[in-house]
Amino acid sequence: MTLFYTLVMTAIVCILLGCGVPTTANYIIMVTVAAPALALLGVEPIVAHFFVFYYGVLADITPPVALAAYAAASMAGADPFKTGNTAFRLGLAKALVPFVFVYGPSLLIVTKGFTWTDFVVTAATCALGVFILAAALTGYALVRMPLWQRLSLGLSGLLLMAPNIPASLLGIAVALPALLAQIAASKREAAAPAA
Repeated sequence: MTLFYTLVMTAIVCILLGCGVPTTANYIIMVTVAAPALALLGVEPIVAHFFVFYYGVLADITPPVALAAYAAASMAGADPFKTGNTAFRLGLAKALVPFVFVYGPSLLIVTKGFTWTDFVVTAATCALGVFILAAALTGYALVRMPLWQRLSLGLSGLLLMAPNIPASLLGIAVALPALLAQIAASKREAAAPAA
């Protein structure tokens, strides 16, 4: 549990320290300030570096600074605050991927004890988890979702991102009713204009 809480606090620190910092400087700051704490808890150096750098760069879409989102908003002529909030909401599903780096390091390919089987299972469940969690956070997959589907898919996405097979199977089982309801609603919506 100590590792989990350290990862959460490190992620918050990296997001705060990465606000408005260029990428190269961001990496240097994150590795010197945040990575040593993870190394003390037994996280491999390459995994620690990826973890802190990922969260440092994530600061570019995290309000209140959200540098990349605000730059995109000015180019599109959109409201910067709404664009920053939307970018953060859409990117929130990806914010859990570094936790997969730590708990399922085979995703990085170059770690100790790497096997292709672990990589394929971890990558597939992580990608599916990000997709499902993004759908839950936006409230839309094939059609607009009611609250029960959003909650179901949110829980499912979290379970799918946990790098072990029992949690992933449970995540698929939890998502199945909501996904089937989405498919049925999509078919009803497609058939409605024809009637």
